[in-house]
Parts: sequence; C-alpha cells; structure tokens
Amino acid sequence: MIILYLVLAILCLMVATAFYGKFNMKKHWIGVAALVLLAGLMAVFFRQTFFVTGSPYYEIHKQVASTDLSSESVEGTKVNQVLDEKTQKKDFTSKPVTDKSLAKQIKVLVPKKGKKATYWVSIEDADKNRVIHIEYASDNLKTGRGVGFGDSVDLVTKAYGSAYRDLTKSDRFEQELVYEDKDNNIELRFGFWNDKVEMIWLTSLDKAPI
Repeated sequence: MIILYLVLAILCLMVATAFYGKFNMKKHWIGVAALVLLAGLMAVFFRQTFFVTGSPYYEIHKQVASTDLSSESVEGTKVNQVLDEKTQKKDFTSKPVTDKSLAKQIKVLVPKKGKKATYWVSIEDADKNRVIHIEYASDNLKTGRGVGFGDSVDLVTKAYGSAYRDLTKSDRFEQELVYEDKDNNIELRFGFWNDKVEMIWLTSLDKAPI
C-alpha cells in the first residue's frame, strides 16, 4: 500500500509540474487520474483509521462502560495493592528491568513459590511499593471469572461482557480485548493468537498502557 501511494505521489508531482507550463489534459491525464485516485484512497484510509468503529484510533479513544474488576487478583495479590518490603523479600525474587526507560520507576518481582506471574511494583515516591502491573505466566492461573490461557474470544466476552476496546492486529497480538474498571482503577487486557488467549495482564488504569 505504501509503494502504491509513492507511485501515485510521483504521478501527482508530474501533474503539479505541468501547471508551471501550459497544462495539457491529453498529455497529463494519467497524472490527473492518479491525483484523483490518491485523494480517494487517502480519504478511505483516514476514514478507516480514525472514524470507523473497530479502527485502531476509534478503539483506543472510545469511551467504554466500566466493568467491575474488583475481584481480580493473582495468588491473592491485586493491582493497586501496597506490597510491603518485608513481604517482597520473603515471598518474591527480584528480576532485572529489561526496559531501561522504566528502570527508575519500577522493580520486577516473581514469586518464589506458587503459580508463575510477573509483578511490577512502583519505586516512585508518590506510590512506592504499589503493585501497578501483573502478567500471568502460568497455564494454571485463571482470572476472577475463570478465564485462562487457551480460552477463546467468545469465552472471554461471555465472562466479562461487551464493554471492551477491541484492538485488532495490535503491535503485540492479532487481537487484544481491553476492559476497564474506572471505579477501582483497574485494566484487564487479553491478547489473542488464532482465537486463543496468549496474554493476560492486570494493570493500574492510571499506569496503562504499559
């Protein structure tokens, strides 16, 4: 598609150049047609990208109803919960922060025992030791409404309803469904490949998207 736009742009440049001399419709009709076609394609592109339900821009910015996610936790730990340092040292192991841009904002913890998950804990003064993000990492973990890895889109929507953002072909997965609990400051995100859950994230809504 980008190559097509470039070719059309070159043809349009030919038309623009023609106007500096005597314009000849017979001579420059290909460029004129290309200009009209380019304008039409750009109109379709902007409409599909920004204004149509389901488009990336529309889905990211649309207002969705709040979904009650207050019961969501992983092995008893919830996002927005303050995890005291004694518990962190006793029950968790620290891992390096792979994203260097976040190194001064969070620390990454994994449990020493139990089902696998990754916890991001804030180290900023304003909300120190607050759990702001949890990534499921075990096939045995289920959400508060029983959703786990391998489940379908239909099963997720039956469990959590239709008030979600549908990010089709995101930069991470074929599809992502994002639920928000505005009252409890929680985001629940599912990532799918081939209609199967491959990612489950719980995030503090004021820190999303991670």
